Amino acid sequence: MTDTDVWEAFIRWLADQTGLKVIKAHQSGDRPSTPYLMVNFTAFRELREMPQNIEYRDTETLNSEGNPEVEATPVIEGEWDFSVHAYGDAPTDSLRKVKGLVHLSQRLEPLLPALTVHETGPINSVPDWVKKAWEPRAQMNVAVRGLIRDGAVVDVIEEYSIGISRA
Repeated sequence: MTDTDVWEAFIRWLADQTGLKVIKAHQSGDRPSTPYLMVNFTAFRELREMPQNIEYRDTETLNSEGNPEVEATPVIEGEWDFSVHAYGDAPTDSLRKVKGLVHLSQRLEPLLPALTVHETGPINSVPDWVKKAWEPRAQMNVAVRGLIRDGAVVDVIEEYSIGISRA
C-alpha cells in the first residue's frame, strides 16, 4: 500500500460519506461546481519506535546457494495526515458532517484493509479573495491510521550445530 493508495481511499470514503465531489489537491483542470471538497496529503509518520512484528516468508527466487530467498516485512503502525478544504456557500457545514461521521462507528466503513479515520482537527473558516470577491472556504486536518507492510529480501544466517567434546 502506497501513500497514494491511502490518499485515494480517503477521497473515496469522503465522497461516499458526504455525497460531495471530492478532488485531489494540485491537479490540473477546471474547478468543479460547488460545493466540493479538496484533499491534500501533508505528512506520514510512524507511531511507534519499533515495528509491532516482523513477518518472514520464503520467496520463489533462489539465492546463490540454491536456497529460497527470505523476505522480511516489518508491520508498522503509521499515520497519514490530510488537509481537507471545503468550498461552497456553507463550507464549515460540509466539514462538520465529516467530523460527525468519524464518531459514528457504524458509518466508518473500512477505507482499505487496516485503515481507519482516527482524528479530526478544528474546522477553520478561511475565506479567500478570488476575482475581486470573497469566497467562503473552510479547512480541517484529518489523520488516517493503518498498518504498513513494506518488505525486502534479507540475508539469512545459516544455522549450524556445534559439537564440543572433552578430550
